[in-house]
Amino acid sequence: MAFNLAPTETFEETVTVNVKQKGGAWKQESFIGEFKRAEESDRERLLEMKHVDLVRDRLVGWKMKDDQRNEVPFTPENLEALLSMTGAVREAAIAFWKANTGAKEKN
Repeated sequence: MAFNLAPTETFEETVTVNVKQKGGAWKQESFIGEFKRAEESDRERLLEMKHVDLVRDRLVGWKMKDDQRNEVPFTPENLEALLSMTGAVREAAIAFWKANTGAKEKN
């Protein structure tokens, strides 16, 4: 059995957000976030952060498309737009922690 003691510096994880629509319905949207991996020595400091600060610190890229299926570049302006969306921030923080700690979703 193998175990890698030198994982990659970053990892990708799907971030899924439920977005309330104008008519009251919910729409599920998602993107692939690229996160900077945390080491155990960072854990307590990161746990004390607000979600928005954690995402600003750990999200280093993404694969995201807009409603017209155009790529949305990872820029400081687009990151700030994402960070203004409470649900997206919460779900990105949850995705980071689940993936960084090895938590797997049940089927």
